[in-house]
Amino acid sequence: MFFMQDGFKQLSGGLLEKLLQKFTNNSIYAILTGFLATSIVQSSTITTLLTISFVGAELITLVQGIGVIFGSNLGSTTTAWIVSSLGIDVKISTYAFPMLVFGVVLRFFKKNAMKGSGNVLLGLGFIFLGIAYMKDGFDVIKDQIDLASYAMDGYGGILLYIVIGLVITIVIQSSAATLAIIITALNVDSITYINALALAIGANVGTVLTAVLASLTSTQDAKRVAGSHVIFNFVTAAIITIFIYQFKDFVDYLAPYLGISETNNGMKLALFHTIFSLVGIFILFPFIPAISRFLERIIPHKVSSASKPKYLSPIVLENPDAALVAIKKEIINLYENCQKAILHALNFHTTGLTKDNLKIQINQELSIIDTNIDEIYQTNLKSLYSDIIKFSSFAQEKMLDFQHKEVGELKRAAAIIVEVLKDTRDIQKNLNYYLKSRNEFIKEEYNILRKELAEMLIDINTLSTLQSDVEQLTQLEVIKMELAHNDMASSEEIDMLIREDKIKATMATSFINDSATGYSIQKKLVELANILFLNSDVVKQIGESNETK
Repeated sequence: MFFMQDGFKQLSGGLLEKLLQKFTNNSIYAILTGFLATSIVQSSTITTLLTISFVGAELITLVQGIGVIFGSNLGSTTTAWIVSSLGIDVKISTYAFPMLVFGVVLRFFKKNAMKGSGNVLLGLGFIFLGIAYMKDGFDVIKDQIDLASYAMDGYGGILLYIVIGLVITIVIQSSAATLAIIITALNVDSITYINALALAIGANVGTVLTAVLASLTSTQDAKRVAGSHVIFNFVTAAIITIFIYQFKDFVDYLAPYLGISETNNGMKLALFHTIFSLVGIFILFPFIPAISRFLERIIPHKVSSASKPKYLSPIVLENPDAALVAIKKEIINLYENCQKAILHALNFHTTGLTKDNLKIQINQELSIIDTNIDEIYQTNLKSLYSDIIKFSSFAQEKMLDFQHKEVGELKRAAAIIVEVLKDTRDIQKNLNYYLKSRNEFIKEEYNILRKELAEMLIDINTLSTLQSDVEQLTQLEVIKMELAHNDMASSEEIDMLIREDKIKATMATSFINDSATGYSIQKKLVELANILFLNSDVVKQIGESNETK
Protein backbone atom coordinates (compact mmCIF):
# COMPACT_ATOMS: atom_id res chain seq x y z
CA MET A 1 0.00 0.00 0.00
CA PHE A 2 2.92 2.36 0.78
CA PHE A 3 4.48 1.86 -2.68
CA MET A 4 1.13 2.31 -4.43
CA GLN A 5 0.34 5.49 -2.51
CA ASP A 6 3.77 6.98 -3.19
CA GLY A 7 3.65 5.95 -6.85
CA PHE A 8 0.24 7.46 -7.51
CA LYS A 9 1.35 10.68 -5.83
CA GLN A 10 4.38 10.91 -8.15
CA LEU A 11 2.28 10.10 -11.22
CA SER A 12 -0.41 12.61 -10.32
CA GLY A 13 2.16 15.45 -10.37
CA GLY A 14 0.35 17.43 -7.67
CA LEU A 15 -3.07 16.55 -9.08
CA LEU A 16 -4.44 15.88 -5.60
CA GLU A 17 -3.42 19.29 -4.36
CA LYS A 18 -4.95 20.96 -7.43
CA LEU A 19 -8.17 18.99 -7.02
CA LEU A 20 -8.50 19.95 -3.38
CA GLN A 21 -7.81 23.63 -4.03
CA LYS A 22 -9.92 24.19 -7.13
CA PHE A 23 -12.91 21.85 -6.92
CA THR A 24 -14.22 22.17 -3.39
CA ASN A 25 -16.42 25.23 -3.83
CA ASN A 26 -19.48 23.51 -2.40
CA SER A 27 -20.15 20.36 -0.41
CA ILE A 28 -21.15 18.22 -3.42
CA TYR A 29 -17.98 19.12 -5.32
CA ALA A 30 -15.96 18.59 -2.13
CA ILE A 31 -17.37 15.05 -1.75
CA LEU A 32 -16.67 14.25 -5.42
CA THR A 33 -13.14 15.65 -5.07
CA GLY A 34 -12.50 13.52 -1.98
CA PHE A 35 -13.78 10.46 -3.84
CA LEU A 36 -11.60 11.08 -6.93
CA ALA A 37 -8.47 11.95 -4.93
CA THR A 38 -8.75 8.80 -2.82
CA SER A 39 -9.46 6.64 -5.86
CA ILE A 40 -6.30 7.99 -7.53
CA VAL A 41 -3.93 7.22 -4.66
CA GLN A 42 -5.88 4.29 -3.22
CA SER A 43 -5.62 5.70 0.29
CA SER A 44 -8.13 7.67 2.32
CA THR A 45 -5.29 8.34 4.77
CA ILE A 46 -3.32 10.44 2.24
CA THR A 47 -6.43 12.41 1.26
CA THR A 48 -7.34 12.93 4.92
CA LEU A 49 -3.84 14.14 5.82
CA LEU A 50 -3.81 16.50 2.81
CA THR A 51 -7.21 17.84 3.82
CA ILE A 52 -6.07 18.39 7.40
CA SER A 53 -2.99 20.28 6.18
CA PHE A 54 -5.03 22.37 3.69
CA VAL A 55 -7.64 23.32 6.29
CA GLY A 56 -4.87 23.99 8.81
CA ALA A 57 -3.26 26.41 6.32
CA GLU A 58 -6.71 27.88 5.47
CA LEU A 59 -6.44 26.89 1.80
CA ILE A 60 -9.93 25.44 2.09
CA THR A 61 -12.67 26.02 4.68
CA LEU A 62 -13.73 23.60 7.38
CA VAL A 63 -17.04 22.90 5.59
CA GLN A 64 -15.16 22.08 2.39
CA GLY A 65 -12.75 19.87 4.35
CA ILE A 66 -15.64 17.91 5.88
CA GLY A 67 -17.04 17.30 2.40
CA VAL A 68 -13.66 16.00 1.20
CA ILE A 69 -13.49 13.64 4.21
CA PHE A 70 -16.94 12.24 3.38
CA GLY A 71 -15.87 11.67 -0.24
CA SER A 72 -12.57 10.06 0.76
CA ASN A 73 -14.47 7.41 2.73
CA LEU A 74 -16.36 6.49 -0.44
CA GLY A 75 -13.15 6.56 -2.50
CA SER A 76 -11.47 4.09 -0.15
CA THR A 77 -13.99 1.43 -1.20
CA THR A 78 -12.38 1.12 -4.65
CA THR A 79 -9.53 -0.91 -3.12
CA ALA A 80 -11.99 -3.57 -1.95
CA TRP A 81 -13.43 -3.80 -5.47
CA ILE A 82 -9.95 -4.22 -7.00
CA VAL A 83 -8.86 -6.89 -4.53
CA SER A 84 -12.15 -8.80 -4.61
CA SER A 85 -12.31 -8.82 -8.42
CA LEU A 86 -8.71 -9.99 -8.89
CA GLY A 87 -8.24 -12.33 -5.99
CA ILE A 88 -10.87 -14.97 -6.54
CA ASP A 89 -10.62 -17.07 -9.68
CA VAL A 90 -7.46 -15.63 -11.22
CA LYS A 91 -4.10 -17.00 -10.06
CA ILE A 92 -2.64 -13.55 -9.56
CA SER A 93 0.63 -14.73 -8.00
CA THR A 94 1.94 -15.49 -11.51
CA TYR A 95 1.72 -11.75 -12.31
CA ALA A 96 3.39 -10.65 -9.07
CA PHE A 97 7.06 -11.34 -9.84
CA PRO A 98 7.15 -9.62 -13.29
CA MET A 99 5.55 -6.58 -11.65
CA LEU A 100 8.16 -6.60 -8.87
CA VAL A 101 11.04 -6.92 -11.35
CA PHE A 102 9.86 -4.11 -13.63
CA GLY A 103 8.91 -2.02 -10.61
CA VAL A 104 12.47 -2.18 -9.26
CA VAL A 105 13.94 -1.34 -12.69
CA LEU A 106 11.67 1.68 -13.20
CA ARG A 107 12.59 3.07 -9.79
CA PHE A 108 16.15 3.65 -11.06
CA PHE A 109 14.91 6.21 -13.65
CA LYS A 110 15.20 9.92 -12.83
CA LYS A 111 11.81 11.04 -14.13
CA ASN A 112 9.03 11.14 -11.56
CA ALA A 113 6.60 9.49 -13.99
CA MET A 114 8.88 6.47 -14.37
CA LYS A 115 9.61 6.28 -10.64
CA GLY A 116 5.90 6.59 -9.91
CA SER A 117 5.09 3.78 -12.37
CA GLY A 118 7.75 1.64 -10.70
CA ASN A 119 6.27 2.24 -7.27
CA VAL A 120 2.75 1.41 -8.50
CA LEU A 121 4.01 -1.83 -10.06
CA LEU A 122 5.87 -2.71 -6.86
CA GLY A 123 2.77 -2.01 -4.79
CA LEU A 124 0.54 -4.12 -7.05
CA GLY A 125 3.14 -6.89 -7.15
CA PHE A 126 3.37 -7.02 -3.36
CA ILE A 127 -0.43 -6.96 -3.02
CA PHE A 128 -0.84 -9.78 -5.55
CA LEU A 129 1.92 -11.78 -3.88
CA GLY A 130 0.47 -11.04 -0.45
CA ILE A 131 -3.01 -12.18 -1.45
CA ALA A 132 -1.58 -15.40 -2.89
CA TYR A 133 0.38 -16.06 0.33
CA MET A 134 -2.63 -15.20 2.51
CA LYS A 135 -4.85 -17.50 0.46
CA ASP A 136 -2.38 -20.39 0.89
CA GLY A 137 -2.02 -19.58 4.58
CA PHE A 138 -5.75 -19.50 5.20
CA ASP A 139 -6.13 -22.79 3.29
CA VAL A 140 -3.64 -24.44 5.67
CA ILE A 141 -5.23 -22.89 8.77
CA LYS A 142 -8.66 -23.96 7.62
CA ASP A 143 -7.52 -27.58 7.34
CA GLN A 144 -6.08 -27.52 10.87
CA ILE A 145 -8.24 -25.00 12.71
CA ASP A 146 -11.65 -24.00 11.43
CA LEU A 147 -11.81 -20.28 12.33
CA ALA A 148 -15.40 -20.10 11.12
CA SER A 149 -16.42 -22.56 13.85
CA TYR A 150 -15.51 -19.93 16.46
CA ALA A 151 -18.01 -17.46 15.03
CA MET A 152 -20.53 -16.12 17.53
CA ASP A 153 -24.18 -15.69 16.68
CA GLY A 154 -26.13 -12.51 17.27
CA TYR A 155 -24.94 -9.01 18.05
CA GLY A 156 -22.33 -10.28 20.52
CA GLY A 157 -20.40 -11.83 17.63
CA ILE A 158 -20.94 -8.74 15.48
CA LEU A 159 -19.49 -6.44 18.15
CA LEU A 160 -16.56 -8.79 18.81
CA TYR A 161 -15.56 -8.84 15.12
CA ILE A 162 -16.00 -5.07 14.85
CA VAL A 163 -13.44 -4.70 17.65
CA ILE A 164 -11.11 -7.19 15.92
CA GLY A 165 -11.35 -5.25 12.64
CA LEU A 166 -10.71 -1.99 14.49
CA VAL A 167 -7.62 -3.39 16.25
CA ILE A 168 -6.15 -4.85 13.03
CA THR A 169 -6.58 -1.53 11.22
CA ILE A 170 -5.01 0.42 14.08
CA VAL A 171 -2.01 -1.95 14.08
CA ILE A 172 -1.35 -1.94 10.32
CA GLN A 173 -2.58 1.67 9.75
CA SER A 174 -4.52 0.83 6.58
CA SER A 175 -8.19 -0.04 6.26
CA ALA A 176 -7.51 -1.06 2.63
CA ALA A 177 -4.95 -3.66 3.75
CA THR A 178 -7.36 -4.90 6.43
CA LEU A 179 -10.07 -5.34 3.79
CA ALA A 180 -7.64 -7.27 1.57
CA ILE A 181 -7.05 -9.67 4.48
CA ILE A 182 -10.79 -9.97 5.18
CA ILE A 183 -11.66 -10.63 1.53
CA THR A 184 -8.92 -13.25 1.20
CA ALA A 185 -10.04 -15.03 4.39
CA LEU A 186 -13.65 -14.86 3.25
CA ASN A 187 -12.90 -16.32 -0.18
CA VAL A 188 -11.41 -19.47 1.37
CA ASP A 189 -14.27 -19.70 3.92
CA SER A 190 -11.98 -19.08 6.92
CA ILE A 191 -14.56 -16.65 8.34
CA THR A 192 -18.31 -16.37 7.89
CA TYR A 193 -19.89 -13.77 5.64
CA ILE A 194 -21.69 -11.91 8.45
CA ASN A 195 -18.51 -11.72 10.53
CA ALA A 196 -16.61 -10.41 7.50
CA LEU A 197 -19.16 -7.59 7.31
CA ALA A 198 -18.53 -6.82 10.99
CA LEU A 199 -14.76 -6.81 10.41
CA ALA A 200 -15.28 -4.31 7.55
CA ILE A 201 -17.22 -2.01 9.90
CA GLY A 202 -14.36 -2.22 12.41
CA ALA A 203 -11.83 -1.42 9.65
CA ASN A 204 -13.74 1.77 8.80
CA VAL A 205 -13.81 2.86 12.43
CA GLY A 206 -10.11 2.05 12.94
CA THR A 207 -8.99 4.24 10.04
CA VAL A 208 -9.84 7.43 11.98
CA LEU A 209 -6.88 6.98 14.33
CA THR A 210 -4.29 8.21 11.81
CA ALA A 211 -6.26 11.40 11.19
CA VAL A 212 -6.71 12.03 14.91
CA LEU A 213 -3.00 11.51 15.66
CA ALA A 214 -1.96 13.74 12.73
CA SER A 215 -4.25 16.56 13.88
CA LEU A 216 -2.90 16.67 17.45
CA THR A 217 0.09 18.81 16.44
CA SER A 218 -1.83 20.95 13.95
CA THR A 219 -4.25 23.88 14.16
CA GLN A 220 -7.70 23.86 15.74
CA ASP A 221 -9.32 23.68 12.29
CA ALA A 222 -7.23 20.61 11.49
CA LYS A 223 -8.47 19.00 14.71
CA ARG A 224 -12.02 19.75 13.61
CA VAL A 225 -11.41 18.00 10.26
CA ALA A 226 -10.23 14.93 12.15
CA GLY A 227 -13.31 15.27 14.34
CA SER A 228 -15.56 15.16 11.26
CA HIS A 229 -13.80 11.95 10.22
CA VAL A 230 -14.57 10.45 13.64
CA ILE A 231 -18.23 11.58 13.47
CA PHE A 232 -18.72 10.17 9.97
CA ASN A 233 -17.29 6.75 10.71
CA PHE A 234 -18.77 6.30 14.18
CA VAL A 235 -22.28 7.50 13.24
CA THR A 236 -22.30 5.40 10.07
CA ALA A 237 -20.88 2.37 11.90
CA ALA A 238 -23.56 2.66 14.61
CA ILE A 239 -26.39 2.78 12.03
CA ILE A 240 -24.98 -0.08 9.93
CA THR A 241 -24.35 -2.22 13.03
CA ILE A 242 -27.91 -1.81 14.31
CA PHE A 243 -29.37 -2.78 10.93
CA ILE A 244 -26.56 -5.11 9.80
CA TYR A 245 -28.85 -8.02 8.97
CA GLN A 246 -31.12 -5.77 6.90
CA PHE A 247 -28.10 -4.36 5.05
CA LYS A 248 -26.81 -7.90 4.48
CA ASP A 249 -30.16 -8.81 2.88
CA PHE A 250 -30.06 -5.59 0.83
CA VAL A 251 -26.56 -6.48 -0.49
CA ASP A 252 -27.77 -10.02 -1.35
CA TYR A 253 -30.76 -8.51 -3.17
CA LEU A 254 -28.65 -5.95 -5.07
CA ALA A 255 -25.73 -8.23 -6.01
CA PRO A 256 -27.36 -10.10 -8.95
CA TYR A 257 -28.27 -6.79 -10.62
CA LEU A 258 -24.55 -5.88 -10.58
CA GLY A 259 -23.45 -9.21 -12.04
CA ILE A 260 -22.20 -10.56 -8.69
CA SER A 261 -22.88 -14.25 -8.18
CA GLU A 262 -24.55 -15.51 -5.02
CA THR A 263 -21.39 -17.34 -3.89
CA ASN A 264 -19.00 -14.45 -4.55
CA ASN A 265 -18.83 -13.17 -1.00
CA GLY A 266 -15.68 -11.12 -1.68
CA MET A 267 -17.44 -8.93 -4.24
CA LYS A 268 -20.49 -8.69 -1.98
CA LEU A 269 -18.23 -7.47 0.84
CA ALA A 270 -16.87 -4.76 -1.50
CA LEU A 271 -20.48 -3.78 -2.29
CA PHE A 272 -21.29 -3.67 1.43
CA HIS A 273 -18.24 -1.44 2.01
CA THR A 274 -19.47 0.98 -0.68
CA ILE A 275 -23.00 0.99 0.74
CA PHE A 276 -21.49 1.74 4.18
CA SER A 277 -19.94 4.98 2.89
CA LEU A 278 -22.96 5.94 0.76
CA VAL A 279 -25.29 5.58 3.75
CA GLY A 280 -23.03 7.84 5.79
CA ILE A 281 -22.93 10.47 3.03
CA PHE A 282 -26.71 10.47 2.44
CA ILE A 283 -27.51 10.68 6.15
CA LEU A 284 -24.89 13.26 7.17
CA PHE A 285 -24.68 15.42 4.01
CA PRO A 286 -27.54 17.79 5.05
CA PHE A 287 -25.86 18.28 8.42
CA ILE A 288 -22.38 19.32 7.20
CA PRO A 289 -22.84 23.00 8.27
CA ALA A 290 -24.26 21.85 11.61
CA ILE A 291 -21.33 19.44 12.10
CA SER A 292 -18.95 22.33 11.34
CA ARG A 293 -20.64 24.55 13.96
CA PHE A 294 -20.66 21.70 16.50
CA LEU A 295 -16.94 21.06 16.01
CA GLU A 296 -16.16 24.78 16.29
CA ARG A 297 -18.04 24.83 19.59
CA ILE A 298 -16.36 21.80 21.16
CA ILE A 299 -12.90 22.64 19.71
CA PRO A 300 -12.72 26.44 20.20
CA HIS A 301 -9.99 28.67 18.83
CA LYS A 302 -6.99 28.94 21.11
CA VAL A 303 -5.92 32.41 22.16
CA SER A 304 -2.24 32.11 21.28
CA SER A 305 0.45 34.53 22.41
CA ALA A 306 2.34 36.65 19.93
CA SER A 307 5.36 34.35 20.28
CA LYS A 308 3.49 31.22 19.22
CA PRO A 309 2.94 30.33 15.52
CA LYS A 310 -0.70 30.13 14.44
CA TYR A 311 -0.30 28.28 11.14
CA LEU A 312 2.94 26.30 11.28
CA SER A 313 2.44 22.63 12.15
CA PRO A 314 4.39 19.46 11.29
CA ILE A 315 1.62 17.98 9.13
CA VAL A 316 1.68 21.02 6.82
CA LEU A 317 5.34 20.30 6.02
CA GLU A 318 4.29 17.20 4.10
CA ASN A 319 2.64 19.28 1.37
CA PRO A 320 4.59 22.08 -0.39
CA ASP A 321 1.48 24.06 -1.43
CA ALA A 322 0.04 24.02 2.08
CA ALA A 323 3.47 24.81 3.55
CA LEU A 324 3.82 27.88 1.29
CA VAL A 325 0.44 29.21 2.35
CA ALA A 326 1.16 28.50 6.02
CA ILE A 327 4.51 30.35 5.82
CA LYS A 328 2.88 33.34 4.13
CA LYS A 329 0.05 33.51 6.67
CA GLU A 330 2.49 33.22 9.57
CA ILE A 331 4.61 36.06 8.16
CA ILE A 332 1.46 38.17 7.86
CA ASN A 333 0.77 37.27 11.49
CA LEU A 334 4.31 38.43 12.35
CA TYR A 335 3.67 41.64 10.40
CA GLU A 336 0.42 42.33 12.26
CA ASN A 337 2.12 41.88 15.62
CA CYS A 338 5.01 44.11 14.58
CA GLN A 339 2.63 46.69 13.14
CA LYS A 340 0.88 46.98 16.48
CA ALA A 341 4.22 47.50 18.25
CA ILE A 342 5.26 50.12 15.64
CA LEU A 343 2.03 52.11 16.01
CA HIS A 344 2.33 52.02 19.80
CA ALA A 345 5.93 53.22 19.49
CA LEU A 346 4.56 56.12 17.39
CA ASN A 347 2.03 56.76 20.22
CA PHE A 348 -1.08 55.74 18.28
CA HIS A 349 -3.86 53.58 19.69
CA THR A 350 -4.51 50.81 17.17
CA THR A 351 -8.18 50.01 17.83
CA GLY A 352 -10.27 51.17 14.87
CA LEU A 353 -7.38 53.16 13.43
CA THR A 354 -8.25 54.98 10.19
CA LYS A 355 -6.90 58.13 8.52
CA ASP A 356 -9.71 60.19 10.03
CA ASN A 357 -9.11 58.67 13.46
CA LEU A 358 -5.40 59.39 12.96
CA LYS A 359 -6.05 63.14 12.65
CA ILE A 360 -8.10 63.11 15.84
CA GLN A 361 -5.32 61.36 17.78
CA ILE A 362 -2.69 63.81 16.47
CA ASN A 363 -4.79 66.84 17.43
CA GLN A 364 -5.39 65.51 20.93
CA GLU A 365 -2.96 66.14 23.76
CA LEU A 366 -0.12 63.64 23.39
CA SER A 367 -0.10 60.64 25.69
CA ILE A 368 3.14 58.67 25.47
CA ILE A 369 2.47 54.93 25.13
CA ASP A 370 5.12 53.02 27.05
CA THR A 371 6.51 50.69 24.35
CA ASN A 372 9.80 48.89 24.77
CA ILE A 373 10.44 47.53 21.28
CA ASP A 374 13.56 45.63 22.31
CA GLU A 375 11.64 43.82 25.04
CA ILE A 376 8.69 43.06 22.72
CA TYR A 377 11.05 41.66 20.11
CA GLN A 378 13.08 39.55 22.54
CA THR A 379 10.13 38.12 24.50
CA ASN A 380 7.64 37.56 21.67
CA LEU A 381 8.54 38.33 18.09
CA LYS A 382 12.06 36.91 17.93
CA SER A 383 10.73 33.46 18.82
CA LEU A 384 8.01 33.70 16.15
CA TYR A 385 10.51 34.95 13.55
CA SER A 386 12.86 32.05 14.40
CA ASP A 387 10.03 29.52 14.06
CA ILE A 388 9.17 30.89 10.61
CA ILE A 389 12.78 30.62 9.39
CA LYS A 390 13.17 27.11 10.82
CA PHE A 391 9.86 25.90 9.37
CA SER A 392 10.69 27.44 5.96
CA SER A 393 14.03 25.66 5.84
CA PHE A 394 12.44 22.27 6.51
CA ALA A 395 9.61 22.98 4.04
CA GLN A 396 12.08 23.70 1.22
CA GLU A 397 13.37 20.12 1.36
CA LYS A 398 10.28 18.89 -0.53
CA MET A 399 9.81 21.87 -2.83
CA LEU A 400 10.46 22.47 -6.51
CA ASP A 401 12.67 25.31 -7.79
CA PHE A 402 9.87 27.84 -8.27
CA GLN A 403 8.60 27.08 -4.75
CA HIS A 404 12.13 27.54 -3.37
CA LYS A 405 12.17 31.00 -4.97
CA GLU A 406 8.82 31.92 -3.44
CA VAL A 407 9.90 30.80 0.02
CA GLY A 408 13.07 32.87 -0.42
CA GLU A 409 10.94 35.96 -1.10
CA LEU A 410 8.77 35.22 1.93
CA LYS A 411 11.83 34.87 4.17
CA ARG A 412 13.01 38.22 2.79
CA ALA A 413 9.61 39.68 3.79
CA ALA A 414 10.03 38.35 7.35
CA ALA A 415 13.50 39.93 7.54
CA ILE A 416 12.08 43.27 6.32
CA ILE A 417 9.44 43.21 9.08
CA VAL A 418 12.12 42.81 11.73
CA GLU A 419 14.24 45.56 10.10
CA VAL A 420 11.27 47.95 10.09
CA LEU A 421 10.61 47.22 13.77
CA LYS A 422 14.23 47.96 14.70
CA ASP A 423 14.28 51.10 12.53
CA THR A 424 11.21 52.34 14.41
CA ARG A 425 13.05 51.74 17.67
CA ASP A 426 15.88 53.97 16.38
CA ILE A 427 13.59 56.98 15.88
CA GLN A 428 11.38 56.38 18.93
CA LYS A 429 13.62 58.14 21.47
CA ASN A 430 13.87 61.40 19.51
CA LEU A 431 10.21 61.18 18.56
CA ASN A 432 9.05 61.02 22.18
CA TYR A 433 11.51 63.73 23.22
CA TYR A 434 10.58 66.30 20.55
CA LEU A 435 6.84 65.61 20.74
CA LYS A 436 7.09 66.99 24.29
CA SER A 437 9.22 69.96 23.12
CA ARG A 438 8.13 73.57 23.59
CA ASN A 439 9.30 74.27 20.04
CA GLU A 440 6.08 73.89 18.09
CA PHE A 441 7.93 73.74 14.73
CA ILE A 442 10.03 70.65 15.49
CA LYS A 443 7.05 69.14 17.28
CA GLU A 444 4.98 69.61 14.13
CA GLU A 445 7.66 67.99 11.97
CA TYR A 446 7.78 64.90 14.16
CA ASN A 447 3.98 64.76 14.14
CA ILE A 448 4.09 64.80 10.34
CA LEU A 449 6.70 62.02 10.35
CA ARG A 450 4.66 59.72 12.59
CA LYS A 451 1.52 60.57 10.62
CA GLU A 452 3.25 59.56 7.36
CA LEU A 453 4.40 56.26 8.83
CA ALA A 454 0.95 55.47 10.26
CA GLU A 455 -0.78 56.39 6.97
CA MET A 456 1.58 54.09 5.10
CA LEU A 457 0.59 51.21 7.38
CA ILE A 458 -3.11 52.03 6.95
CA ASP A 459 -2.75 52.16 3.14
CA ILE A 460 -0.97 48.78 3.13
CA ASN A 461 -3.76 47.33 5.29
CA THR A 462 -6.24 48.58 2.68
CA LEU A 463 -4.15 46.97 -0.08
CA SER A 464 -4.24 43.63 1.76
CA THR A 465 -8.07 43.60 1.67
CA LEU A 466 -8.40 44.22 -2.10
CA GLN A 467 -9.02 41.24 -4.39
CA SER A 468 -9.00 42.49 -7.99
CA ASP A 469 -5.68 43.14 -9.77
CA VAL A 470 -6.85 46.56 -10.99
CA GLU A 471 -7.77 47.72 -7.48
CA GLN A 472 -4.47 46.47 -6.10
CA LEU A 473 -2.42 48.21 -8.80
CA THR A 474 -4.34 51.46 -8.23
CA GLN A 475 -3.78 51.32 -4.47
CA LEU A 476 -0.10 50.47 -4.98
CA GLU A 477 0.35 53.55 -7.18
CA VAL A 478 -1.35 55.71 -4.53
CA ILE A 479 1.10 54.35 -1.92
CA LYS A 480 4.13 55.01 -4.13
CA MET A 481 3.00 58.57 -4.94
CA GLU A 482 2.61 59.24 -1.22
CA LEU A 483 6.11 57.83 -0.64
CA ALA A 484 7.64 60.17 -3.25
CA HIS A 485 5.72 63.16 -1.87
CA ASN A 486 6.80 62.42 1.73
CA ASP A 487 10.47 62.34 0.76
CA MET A 488 10.39 65.69 -1.06
CA ALA A 489 8.09 67.50 1.38
CA SER A 490 10.11 66.74 4.51
CA SER A 491 13.36 67.83 2.87
CA GLU A 492 11.97 71.18 1.66
CA GLU A 493 10.24 71.96 4.95
CA ILE A 494 13.28 71.36 7.15
CA ASP A 495 15.46 73.54 4.87
CA MET A 496 13.00 76.41 5.25
CA LEU A 497 12.86 76.06 9.06
CA ILE A 498 16.67 76.14 9.29
CA ARG A 499 16.92 79.26 7.08
CA GLU A 500 14.25 81.06 9.12
CA ASP A 501 15.99 80.03 12.36
CA LYS A 502 12.82 78.46 13.69
CA ILE A 503 14.61 75.33 14.85
CA LYS A 504 18.08 74.79 16.27
CA ALA A 505 20.79 73.00 14.32
CA THR A 506 20.73 70.10 16.81
CA MET A 507 17.00 69.70 16.23
CA ALA A 508 17.53 69.81 12.47
CA THR A 509 20.23 67.11 12.43
CA SER A 510 18.14 64.83 14.67
CA PHE A 511 15.12 65.25 12.42
CA ILE A 512 17.13 64.80 9.20
CA ASN A 513 18.46 61.48 10.48
CA ASP A 514 15.05 60.36 11.73
CA SER A 515 13.35 61.52 8.54
CA ALA A 516 15.81 59.46 6.46
CA THR A 517 15.10 56.44 8.67
CA GLY A 518 11.35 57.09 8.33
CA TYR A 519 11.66 57.20 4.54
CA SER A 520 13.66 53.94 4.62
CA ILE A 521 10.90 52.35 6.73
CA GLN A 522 8.28 53.41 4.19
CA LYS A 523 10.32 52.02 1.27
CA LYS A 524 10.71 48.71 3.08
CA LEU A 525 6.98 48.61 3.79
CA VAL A 526 6.23 49.06 0.08
CA GLU A 527 8.60 46.19 -0.75
CA LEU A 528 6.94 44.11 1.95
CA ALA A 529 3.47 44.83 0.57
CA ASN A 530 4.64 43.80 -2.89
CA ILE A 531 5.70 40.37 -1.58
CA LEU A 532 2.87 39.63 0.84
CA PHE A 533 -0.29 41.27 -0.45
CA LEU A 534 -0.26 41.38 -4.26
CA ASN A 535 -2.27 38.49 -5.67
CA SER A 536 -0.90 37.68 -9.11
CA ASP A 537 2.65 37.43 -10.42
CA VAL A 538 1.79 39.94 -13.16
CA VAL A 539 0.79 42.58 -10.59
CA LYS A 540 3.97 41.87 -8.61
CA GLN A 541 6.13 42.27 -11.73
CA ILE A 542 4.45 45.58 -12.58
CA GLY A 543 4.94 46.74 -8.98
CA GLU A 544 8.62 45.78 -9.02
CA SER A 545 9.12 47.37 -12.44
CA ASN A 546 7.62 50.68 -11.30
CA GLU A 547 9.68 50.57 -8.11
CA THR A 548 12.89 50.13 -10.14
CA LYS A 549 12.00 53.08 -12.37
